[in-house]
Amino acid sequence: MPSLADSQSQFIACLQKGPAHFPHALFAENSDRALLGLKAHANTVSHARLMALENAFPKLHAHMGHEVFHNLSRDYIEQDHILACDMNSIATDFADFLTARGNTESEIDLARIEWGWIESYHSAEAQSLALGDIAALDEEKLLGLAIAAHPALRLIDLTGPLSPELAELGDETPDALMIARPDAEILFHPLTQLEHEIAEKIANISTMGNLLSETIELDGEDTAMERIIKLIQCGVIIKSETG
Repeated sequence: MPSLADSQSQFIACLQKGPAHFPHALFAENSDRALLGLKAHANTVSHARLMALENAFPKLHAHMGHEVFHNLSRDYIEQDHILACDMNSIATDFADFLTARGNTESEIDLARIEWGWIESYHSAEAQSLALGDIAALDEEKLLGLAIAAHPALRLIDLTGPLSPELAELGDETPDALMIARPDAEILFHPLTQLEHEIAEKIANISTMGNLLSETIELDGEDTAMERIIKLIQCGVIIKSETG
């Protein structure tokens, strides 16, 4: 008699890979009835996985159309490593899958943006730095202020034209998109290449002085503080726990 672990593996293989993997030895009664039940359960799981992708990428679904999106989704979920994923992480590699399948840059960008939205939504809570927090600081304290990137910050480097599903961002395609969640609402901020480079620095600095130095190096002294103020207003900087 197979062990519990072997039995579970055989059962899961049947659900994931179909009737060819049906574990006849596990069922003492009519195996045809057991197989029928497993097929129904497998169809339910497959449908749930397809719906999970559709819910994760509503704009991409609208951009592609239902039939194209559904066919791609079915191919995606039938990969062995995706069959092993739970519903919360099933969409993680969808943008990479689209890249491998030769989809357009706009479609791949849109998938990365929507997954970035989900990551931002589920990221840890944190209090964004506000202009009022630094208004009364003298120069020494301001430059020494320990800061870090907000956990919800996501930066998406765009490679193709914006999808019509993102028409609210304007007619021109930005170089990058910043996703921020300073409060309850998730916001998209179009960025130039320079703004993107400055925003990337937040993850690798420890103080406001470091960020200011990096920004001056990229954009000059005259506008550096203006750039930092914009990032603060977007809610992507927090006081570091080490500060």
